[in-house]
Amino acid sequence: MSIFSDLGARLASIVWRRREEREMDEELRFHMDMEAEQARRAGASPDAARRRGMIALGGVERTKEEVRDARGTRVLDDTMRDVAFSVRTLLRAPAVALVVIVTLALGIGGTTAIFSTVDATLVKPLPYQEPGQLVRLYEGSPGEANPHGFVSPTMFLAYRERLSSFEHLAAGYTYDDRGADIGADGRPERIHVLSITAGYFATLRRPPAMGREFEPNEENGAPSVILGHQLWVDRFHASPTALGAELVMDGRPYTVVGIMPGAFVDPLRPGADAYTPLDMTPGLDPSNIDNHYLTVIGRLRPETPLPRAQAELDAVRVSLGREYADARRTAARLYSLKEDMVGPASRALELVLGAVGLVLLLVCVNVATLLLVRASARAHEFALRAALGARRSRLLRQMLVESLVLALAGDALGLVVARAAMSGIVRLGAGSVPRLSALSLDPTLLLFSVAITTASAVLFGLTPALRAVRTDPIDALRGEDRALAGSRGHNRVRSALVTAQVALAFVLMVGAGLLLVSFHRLRSLDLGVDTDHALVFELHLPDARYDSTARAAFYEDIASRIAHLPGVRAAGGVSKLPATGEYHEWGTVPVTGPNVGRTHANLGAQQRIVSGDYFRAAGIPVLEGRAFDARDAAGTPKRAIVSTLAAEKLFPGVDPIGQRLRTGGFEWEVIGVVPDVSVNAEGDREPTIYHAHAQFAGDRNWAITQIVSTSGPPQGLIPLIQRTIAERDPQLVMYRPMSLADAIGAGTAQRKFTLVILVCFAAVAVLLAALGLFGALAYAVKLRSREFGVRMAIGAERGTIRRLVLRQGLVVTVAGIGIGLVGFAAFARVMSSLVFRVRPLDPSVLIGAAAIILVVGAFAAYLPARRATAVDPRTILQ
Repeated sequence: MSIFSDLGARLASIVWRRREEREMDEELRFHMDMEAEQARRAGASPDAARRRGMIALGGVERTKEEVRDARGTRVLDDTMRDVAFSVRTLLRAPAVALVVIVTLALGIGGTTAIFSTVDATLVKPLPYQEPGQLVRLYEGSPGEANPHGFVSPTMFLAYRERLSSFEHLAAGYTYDDRGADIGADGRPERIHVLSITAGYFATLRRPPAMGREFEPNEENGAPSVILGHQLWVDRFHASPTALGAELVMDGRPYTVVGIMPGAFVDPLRPGADAYTPLDMTPGLDPSNIDNHYLTVIGRLRPETPLPRAQAELDAVRVSLGREYADARRTAARLYSLKEDMVGPASRALELVLGAVGLVLLLVCVNVATLLLVRASARAHEFALRAALGARRSRLLRQMLVESLVLALAGDALGLVVARAAMSGIVRLGAGSVPRLSALSLDPTLLLFSVAITTASAVLFGLTPALRAVRTDPIDALRGEDRALAGSRGHNRVRSALVTAQVALAFVLMVGAGLLLVSFHRLRSLDLGVDTDHALVFELHLPDARYDSTARAAFYEDIASRIAHLPGVRAAGGVSKLPATGEYHEWGTVPVTGPNVGRTHANLGAQQRIVSGDYFRAAGIPVLEGRAFDARDAAGTPKRAIVSTLAAEKLFPGVDPIGQRLRTGGFEWEVIGVVPDVSVNAEGDREPTIYHAHAQFAGDRNWAITQIVSTSGPPQGLIPLIQRTIAERDPQLVMYRPMSLADAIGAGTAQRKFTLVILVCFAAVAVLLAALGLFGALAYAVKLRSREFGVRMAIGAERGTIRRLVLRQGLVVTVAGIGIGLVGFAAFARVMSSLVFRVRPLDPSVLIGAAAIILVVGAFAAYLPARRATAVDPRTILQ
């Protein structure tokens, strides 16, 4: 027989195993019948003839084993029988098996999902060629430790011309979220647009898939557009004829000059639908020398380290300082582009990574505890099987197979958990965690998690079997209780494992508690506006159809129309919603009052442009003077309303009403004072100056966000408001309608992301610790059931027995809390940057976490104690 024929026969015996076994049975029965027939012909009785036939064959099962050995499939046959036996054994005690499988699945799924998230956001390089050469340039105050301000057009052009360390330097407009309305026939839609300079895609080394990128002569706001891949597919059906075609945006025709590849992800504005050229015409904006609104990225030349480029930038700024006063008042700093993109989320992700590491450790400890308890309870079974002749290798293999069956079931379920967890992370972290769109299940990380947990299951599943095979079966059978209980050393190991579980759960519980308190305090802040029953949405008016006069009239008119809708209390608009970030911080000086001419009175004040009945719609009362009305139309003297903080700094000790200030190139008369409102979700307040849009519409096309105060749930008014806008102009889009609370809540999205994940991990940790404590105590109670029966039979109270078991559980729990407290003290510094108005070692949080762990531990100990005393002592003794 050739080697291939031999392999074919072996493979056939595996694939068609049942047929091969049936044929072997028939063949052996034939030979046995032949031997029996010969015996009968020789005069033997039927029974004796059959017995001689079996003796001549040498035993049916033994012959079968020899045949299987000859086939080389015996190991496989034995393994399959072991698997079947393991499954039956596990099904006889499904609770323990299910807990182990679910524990493994939670560990594998959670670990893989978080590891994949951290890998996709923090570890993987940016998806551009030579990503290490990409940097971002910021400006800020000279004394600022980490300046993160925008760059003025004048400074950008100077940098691009004079810096030799850069292969390319480009800018984009990300000061606010720009867009454009496209479409017609009553079906307008709004797309995301990023305005960029020439060389933007060359900087990233990701040129358009078709066509070209913008050229320097188009940096004058030329009507050219580069389409994102999805917009090209949606609007032009992926046709190459789109190049050179016309796309009307905000009523203005643009010529398509390029189409980006489908896999391109923009680093400044992920999800951008289209790109238009920035207008960098010198002198376009009277204040573009000191007006900072550009985001600048660059690619360093090869072999140019970041410190050398920073040194050249510093030197160039010295020379620029001799030409521009703004260069003397600011500093510039370079950062790695990747560090800049993921930096704000890195601390939260590192904390989550640490938490999942604790959970993974907890899973391993819990699996070890449960398998040690389960296998220790089978010590008598192993001793009996050994006494009956089972080989030690056979026992070890059986336990190995059982452990692998559990591990494989946990691995399969863990894959499902990982997929579900990753989907949840993407939804939860959208908008607050960068680069989540690249999140995918990494096979390497999955294998790592599977290897760790499987090794834990196999190691601790085999440990009791190893101990059993070293024990003399006779000794084990003589002293059943002693054999089952194991040595004191083994008991100490189990207690140590449970204590470690409680300590890990306590650390996670305290971390989650701190974030929960921080989040509650954030949500409880008085932001100075009424977020209840307030709807907000954007309404953009295209320059092509609305000049400044038309824009001013439209915003006043639409606010008036909406205010008269049923269920609406007031309506107005503002250039930047309260508590959603800083915006347009302009230098402001008093023209009248006691601080005139004093340098310290010059303020960097937030500027807000408002329309309609904004203050009433936002729930901001007018403390002094009056709000804007028809007396503040275009052409009338310019008037402003100031916040309390601005009034105190600009006009201390005098009535601010009637005083005058200068900002934005104009003088303004103060006609009213309103309370300070927060500029961000963390409650920070800054001096704020409000201007009437009707008087300031000519400065620029202000993107006014509308705010509508309602008497009921605001979402129900969306269709009615959409019809009202369509009656006024059917080509406008009611963009991103949402409640004011949701708009402000976006500022706390990253904290919410960390909080939700950490709370989930803490809940899992407490559950695992409770299961571990319950398993260990239940096993201890089972071992001592005879002792408890005797004590109750001679008069011991059931309560005494229960208190004894409870005390054992609480001792382990308290020890775990103590160790966890020490561990968290070392962990507290990491938490300090993530909590809000709460100390990392806040006593109330520590006491609360300890109380929860104690209650859970007491409950986990009470069940075995109740079971120990629920049985009649006579039943136990019998």
